[in-house]
Amino acid sequence: MEDTERRLLRRSWFPVARIEDVEQGPLEANILGTELVVFRAGGRLTVAGGRCPHRGVALWLGTVRDACLECPYHGWLFEAGTGRCVEIPSLPAGTTQPGIRLTTYPVREAYGHVWTCLGDPYLPFPRMRGYGEPGWRFAFGPPADLACGMRQITENFRDMAHFPFVHTGTMGPRVRREVGSYEVRRDGWDLRWELSTDLGGTALDGHEVLARQQTITYRVSLPMVAYNRTAFPDGGKRFVAQFATPLNEEGTRVRLFWVAGVNEIVVEEHGVSIEEMWEYERQIFEEDYPIVENQRPVEAPLDPRAQVHTRSDKYGIVFRRLYRELLDTFARDEEQGEERGTPAAPLAVS
Repeated sequence: MEDTERRLLRRSWFPVARIEDVEQGPLEANILGTELVVFRAGGRLTVAGGRCPHRGVALWLGTVRDACLECPYHGWLFEAGTGRCVEIPSLPAGTTQPGIRLTTYPVREAYGHVWTCLGDPYLPFPRMRGYGEPGWRFAFGPPADLACGMRQITENFRDMAHFPFVHTGTMGPRVRREVGSYEVRRDGWDLRWELSTDLGGTALDGHEVLARQQTITYRVSLPMVAYNRTAFPDGGKRFVAQFATPLNEEGTRVRLFWVAGVNEIVVEEHGVSIEEMWEYERQIFEEDYPIVENQRPVEAPLDPRAQVHTRSDKYGIVFRRLYRELLDTFARDEEQGEERGTPAAPLAVS
């Protein structure tokens, strides 16, 4: 990973935990090799440096007590929200050390996850269009640590050409192989396109409606938020999103988070619950893992000449060019002292 990208990602929002997991106690998290602890205490959600400043023990091994995080080694208490050390049990009662505190980071709860940013955010917080509309039910997948690049896994998510080969276990053997022509539309640092496919009638245990003709609208918000909405012929809809958080400065490991959703028609008229769709999506994601971990180079190259492309790879080409433009814009803004990125005008690529 080049230095410019590393600096950009330090100023980008990333998910670090599922909200449902945080409710069980402190959690380990990581962005670009920066160890973090995520916890909720006294009603305050906090993301902070992951090591105790005293002897460097992992704070995610600690417990929540008195609206604070307690270090598991010597019992030091760190206040939620501020990270301030408010008690050192080995010193006389009432002794304070005002200069001792954890580094804390901005926090957002969104899309079933806890998000944070290591620096001053350069891009706005990612917005997923349509998420949270009435009549939808959502579930959130277990995080997975993968040996691949962030762009690599983001491109995989939108790649329809691999369905008939990687996903035969979940989608079945009769998925349409040809990918139709499509247009990629750009709006700022976001991309959108639409494709239709036919799963051949064998997915979801051969469900009459959900396993056949469907139209998928894909969206990507740089650097790595990818989501789609599937429309079935009778008004049923399905939603899937994935987020990839870089775990090291080299850009060779990510932690993948994902979301699945269905609307009322899928549940009430077709009898497919959110739990069943969650399990279906879990299997699909896990079919992809050995593929993305065995691609070389580990990260999708930004030079379009580094790999061979076909018509169905149009999104990948546009995505890589836009990512390169984002890096160049960020570097220019850094040099000029600008605080936010200003993308070019919207663009459509046929």
